[in-house]
Amino acid sequence: MASSPARVRARRCVTGRATLLCLLLAPWPCTAWDTVPHRKITKAALDWLPKRVLARFGDQAAPLAAVYSLYPDRYAEMVRFGFVRKSAGPRSPEEIRAYCVRPDGQPIHSATGDRDMDMASLIYLFERILTSFSENRPTEAAQYAGVLAHFIEDSLSPPHAGDVEAATHAAIERSVPEFTLTGRDPHSAPHNSLNNPGGNLLRTAEAILDRIYAAHEQNRQDLPAMIKAVADRDEPTLDTYRLRAGVNAAEILADTLLAVGGTGIQP
Repeated sequence: MASSPARVRARRCVTGRATLLCLLLAPWPCTAWDTVPHRKITKAALDWLPKRVLARFGDQAAPLAAVYSLYPDRYAEMVRFGFVRKSAGPRSPEEIRAYCVRPDGQPIHSATGDRDMDMASLIYLFERILTSFSENRPTEAAQYAGVLAHFIEDSLSPPHAGDVEAATHAAIERSVPEFTLTGRDPHSAPHNSLNNPGGNLLRTAEAILDRIYAAHEQNRQDLPAMIKAVADRDEPTLDTYRLRAGVNAAEILADTLLAVGGTGIQP
């Protein structure tokens, strides 16, 4: 039976809206962790921090996880599509450009694989956080820290490790199981120069980037198994990889904030 013109128009409307929604929700440059995983990972890192370090963000720890860790996605949505989320947060890209775009015009979103470019992004964020702390501007420090969180988290998003079809990409990273870093000993982590009073900004950025690249490579090696799990609708297997990525990202973020927010590094 042929569809009526009204039904055809209705289907086109639904399809168009669904397509637009997918585009609006797609981070820049490609799909990554959804809103809830970003918040979970960032909160796990913040909850692990010593109180003396967390206190440097004042009353901004909650918005750091809930709002600021989403800045790169929200900036891209507003710039590319003019889309403004209804939830709390920025209403225009100009409000957050300084946090999401380096002075040379390079957006900060996730690791690119170009070491010089990624180092420049990390160093920019570290410098801005340190400067904000030194000038007693905890809100700005938290906003830069939120972009740092997003950078680390998206870099460790499992499907970012390869060329993955869009629907599979979204299925892999749509969620992350609940977890905490409770009980984790900071002295047992592979910090390299992190939290070393004699360390400096450059060595800390290099150590962080090494860990990001290593976790990315681990995801790349396991990507075929993740793609198979999507095809098999094997959520338990997917959750194993999602959890590993989420915990790795939270640990790297926690160690970075401990170094930058504590006494570990100097400009």
